[in-house]
Amino acid sequence: MAFLDEAHLHDMETSGPQFTWVTRRSNRGYMAARLDRVLVNDEFLDIWQSTSATVLHCLSSDHHPIILRLHETSGHVIRPFRFQHMWTTHLSFTHTVLASWAQLTTASCPIQLVTQKMKRLKPTLKNWNWVTFRNIYVEMEKASEALNVIQAESALYGDSDDRLLEEIDCTVRLNTVLNQHQINSTQRNRLQWFQDGDRNSQFFHTMNRFHKTSIGLSSLVVDGELIFDSGIISDSVV
Repeated sequence: MAFLDEAHLHDMETSGPQFTWVTRRSNRGYMAARLDRVLVNDEFLDIWQSTSATVLHCLSSDHHPIILRLHETSGHVIRPFRFQHMWTTHLSFTHTVLASWAQLTTASCPIQLVTQKMKRLKPTLKNWNWVTFRNIYVEMEKASEALNVIQAESALYGDSDDRLLEEIDCTVRLNTVLNQHQINSTQRNRLQWFQDGDRNSQFFHTMNRFHKTSIGLSSLVVDGELIFDSGIISDSVV
């Protein structure tokens, strides 16, 4: 519609019945149309990127009500799971994956078996990542400070076998952390390039935000019941 473009508005996609108005008058037969809509602007999409609109069933009226669910983007956001390449540089990574994968499951078919194992592996790797790497910038600072201290002691008191071995350990530790940081930064920069690239127009970013409102999973049928709780939906899928 031309007025939508002139007013810089977007017609949100909805779930549920396709039409929002129906009539079953005997002299006119059955008629249906999508008359009711949810219109939003760019500022709305900046704040409410997790919005979903659902067309409900009509009862006493010939118009279907539309329920709008809002979730602030600035609030708690469930971050998607991403494999970090720097994990492969740690000696305990392979053992952690194998230990999680070897645990028994209740699956009866291969697809369910893989699904359950992957669903269990994700929180395992997240917890392992927190315990092992924590904040990589803090680890870099600690490793650098430890090396500075041992080198300062060597300069002040002279070299010794113990200080030499300790300096080698600190150097290896710092190089390892720096290598992990470089791998992590390379991966993040590559993802950032894929996300941004040459997509620097206001039109692209607006359409990208609008697209996010239509691809989110706002409801799910679990055991025959329609669920809207994001926590239950997250636990029900991989």
